[in-house]
Amino acid sequence: MAELSQLKMLLDLEQQREDKTAKDFAEVQRQVQDNQMRLDGMSKYRLDYLNQLQQRGQGGIQSMQVSQYHAFVGKLDEGVEQLHHEVVKLQQVLAQRKERWLAQRRKRESIEHLIKEKEKREQKDQARKEQKNLDDFSSQRFIRDKKF
Repeated sequence: MAELSQLKMLLDLEQQREDKTAKDFAEVQRQVQDNQMRLDGMSKYRLDYLNQLQQRGQGGIQSMQVSQYHAFVGKLDEGVEQLHHEVVKLQQVLAQRKERWLAQRRKRESIEHLIKEKEKREQKDQARKEQKNLDDFSSQRFIRDKKF
């Protein structure tokens, strides 16, 4: 019985660890989503800005304005590239955190399985003891009844 209580304590500990790894995974997942949204927004803004440049170019634009537009688009390109690299890094971290979480979940599930098996064995042992006691009682009663 002491071993079962120890397993249950271990299960609680592993559940806490699983909860923490799941929380870590969810946090990185949120970061990936946030940065992906920022990347999508910046990419869309860049595209809109280029379309605006094209429209102004058709109406006539000074060369100085064109160079300013191109300089700004260059800055947007750098920002898009940085965000893209950040998203890629976060996706790698996300994959690692997911693997840690799944490994921890498997560990907790294994302990749960051990507990269930131990409880089944203890129930069977208890049932056998009760049956043995009933058999002994019946045997003693039969012997006692024969004597009288």
